[in-house]
Amino acid sequence: MDQGYSFLKNGIERYGIRLRFVEIKDSEFILSLRNDERLGKFISKTSNRLSDQEQWISDYKKRELKGEEFYFIVEDSQGERYGVTRLSDLKKGIPFELGSWLFSRESPPGMAIKADIIAKEVGFDTLGFNVCKFNVRRDNKSVLNYHLRYEPLIVEETDIDIYFNLSKENFNKGKQKFLKFL
Repeated sequence: MDQGYSFLKNGIERYGIRLRFVEIKDSEFILSLRNDERLGKFISKTSNRLSDQEQWISDYKKRELKGEEFYFIVEDSQGERYGVTRLSDLKKGIPFELGSWLFSRESPPGMAIKADIIAKEVGFDTLGFNVCKFNVRRDNKSVLNYHLRYEPLIVEETDIDIYFNLSKENFNKGKQKFLKFL
């Protein structure tokens, strides 16, 4: 972690939750989220083999060390894992990408939104990006409606996905609305 991102190594605690880097020991938890039929409805399919997930995380850890990508486990104050979120495409001069936002059915109310806010704060405020890009499946109405409240720019549409760019300014305006209700 020689890129100056060592401050993230110990995790980020805000709004009563904690984001910490994914470790290989989290493979089974991540696999349980990704392969849950209901939760996995709007995400890309993944292998159900634990060894494949462990290898993916091992490869990811190399990208993390280079500061190319940050994949977080989202926990409560007792260390109970509830979800994941990821920042990728961390190259200066282009929008960072937000994705892999997935939470268990037992996740406390508001935790997924708090984690999304923290991840965006890391991208905008900590890493210094001005634009975040992400995509949402058209049929994932609740997530689509959530993201539209930030007033992102639609940059592309397919039959399956809508691709967005969200400015730092619009994020900060939208964030204040959400934090009032959390």
